[in-house]
Amino acid sequence: MNNQHRAFVFAPQGRNWLERILYALLGVTILVIAFFFLTVALLAGALLAAIIAVRWWWLARKLRQSGNQGTIEGEYTIVEQAVRNPLTPPQER
Repeated sequence: MNNQHRAFVFAPQGRNWLERILYALLGVTILVIAFFFLTVALLAGALLAAIIAVRWWWLARKLRQSGNQGTIEGEYTIVEQAVRNPLTPPQER
């Protein structure tokens, strides 16, 4: 096997120790930011799921309570209107 190829893959020749440290710090910084972003996203998703679950429970509870009552309450108005058949001749109207 070619040892020069292996040396090139694992230790690039153009980078000095300062570049390696900077790239390592950049990598760690990106990982920390990604961790906090993921944490915030998961918390926001859990909060949204909890809000939806509580709302669903509340509506189901209200529907169950209203279904247990025997009567439906509400306001209404009786409107009387003479119903005329449009097919009858005008003399009989």
